Amino acid sequence: MTGPAYLASDTVLRERYEILREIGRGGYSVVYLARDRQIDGQVAVKLLVPPPAGAQVARERMRREVQAVRGLSHANIVAVFDFLEEGPWSFIVMEYVAGPDLQVRVRERGPLDGDEAVQLGRGIAAALAAAHRRGILHRDVKPQNILLDPDGRARLTDFGSAKLDGQVGVTATGALAGTLIYSAPEVLAGRRGDARADIYALGLTLYYALTGELPERPSSQVPPVPLPGGFHPRSIVGTIPEWLDQIIARATAAAPEDRFPTAAALEEALGKPGAVTSVPSSEVINRCVLCGGPDPLGLGLCPACGGSTGIADTLIFLQRTRGAARQTTAARLGELLPATISPEDRLAAARGERPLFRVSRVGSERLMEQLGRRQLPGRAVPAKRAWGAFPPGYVALVGSVVIMGELAGSAMPLLLWTTPVFGALLLLGAHRVVRTPLVASPARPADLPLELEERVLESLTRLSPGTARSLLADVVRTTRILFGQLARTGDPHRIAPALGELLTAACVSAGELADLDENLTRFERQRDRFATLPDGWVDTLSRCERTRDALVQRLLEAMTVVGQLQTQSAEEAAPVLAELTRELKGEAEGQAAAAEEITRFLERKS
Repeated sequence: MTGPAYLASDTVLRERYEILREIGRGGYSVVYLARDRQIDGQVAVKLLVPPPAGAQVARERMRREVQAVRGLSHANIVAVFDFLEEGPWSFIVMEYVAGPDLQVRVRERGPLDGDEAVQLGRGIAAALAAAHRRGILHRDVKPQNILLDPDGRARLTDFGSAKLDGQVGVTATGALAGTLIYSAPEVLAGRRGDARADIYALGLTLYYALTGELPERPSSQVPPVPLPGGFHPRSIVGTIPEWLDQIIARATAAAPEDRFPTAAALEEALGKPGAVTSVPSSEVINRCVLCGGPDPLGLGLCPACGGSTGIADTLIFLQRTRGAARQTTAARLGELLPATISPEDRLAAARGERPLFRVSRVGSERLMEQLGRRQLPGRAVPAKRAWGAFPPGYVALVGSVVIMGELAGSAMPLLLWTTPVFGALLLLGAHRVVRTPLVASPARPADLPLELEERVLESLTRLSPGTARSLLADVVRTTRILFGQLARTGDPHRIAPALGELLTAACVSAGELADLDENLTRFERQRDRFATLPDGWVDTLSRCERTRDALVQRLLEAMTVVGQLQTQSAEEAAPVLAELTRELKGEAEGQAAAAEEITRFLERKS
């Protein structure tokens, strides 16, 4: 970019916007107060000043962000009017809000009281909910991006600016987005955040608003260390109501699945003074004993690791080892298996004498593949052939005992019949041991109809670890709970079929989401090989990202709606489920079209 670094007062852009004075700066932007000569009113002009190397990408991405955000009309969102260019300048014209931002308000007048924080939180949560419904994530919620009208109303600004300002975090394509200090843990770990990342940032912003500081952190340049139970502002300011403290703790929980699933759910919680909304215990979420991932069907092993609803007719042993290799195997098992398993049992498994798991034949191949990745080669033995798993030395020992007893029978006739009985008991005990896995699948109710459970299992098996599998697992878990309630109380209004249709639509949507995520990754890798930016790549990327985020939002809403139905009147439930199912199917169709668009684009450019 050429030209002066900043605009001087009295500069007129597009013969319409007269620059009055500078009112703020971002990483790669400067905000001015300006007069719109056409309407004789004040506006804010955000001048984009990205580094030259990324100027073209920044301008194109922000143009499309503005096109999307311009359609948002909400009382708590600062209106965006246009994205314009003149000569070397690219700038955004926005509504001017006369009040300070939240950070300035807290710094100058001190923390907000509980009522003020609740009002602010509800307004910003409502703004996020409106944006998320349209597949628009903010990605940079923080005190500086919350402006306060003179009447105290909170206004959220700078949607999409994180993509421009070079701040920390990643999008689906690896682009940096979000402010380091307020970024959710999953974003800092390199994953694309969904609506729950915005919820985390809002929760941390409310913590700051109530206390005037952020939770304890190693230095002022790094974010607070995430906590499973979230952050409690009441530990700093004891007058904060317990219910509000619990809401903020849940919003800032380290794991996305422990937070409010949608901004609308957070707003609803803030509108119920006195209701305690604690962070869900991660213990109630079934985890795979092998990989630690979600196990929504309660199989003990997740579908990707061999969990199956089929008949558990196959025992999984480790290959027999000796010497130092056996000790190494036992040590690896110690890291893998639950702490309740004794060292003796781990050693027996390392010798190949005790089975680790009992699974279906279908799941045994996936399970042995997962064990192989952990340098624990396994062998599958049909349960009906468990005799063949006896250690040869043990069989020889029992045989020797029987033979010695028979030989001694001439002197002690009692041994003639007691020794074979003793040998048989030893073999029966050993048979029970070799048929009993160290890690047993938990007993679980058959909550879902068999056909639906098989569909869910197939979908979860096919999905790789990532957003799609995680979201589907959450929907399945909440749906199972509701199906269980219907089984116990009956289903007089017949919502079970509608619930099944919703879960089926969620399976299809998760598959489409996974395909699009894979294509977006391929898209970015392909783009890196271009000497110049190909025509239309920003359009394609922006459109597909927004389609992707909209589908993620629908899956989050599905989880929320199913959770609410646990306490909602069954008479009202069927229409809600039917409407959400239609939306999921529509988003999935759009997702499939977006994935096809990227595929065609890649094939054209390869």
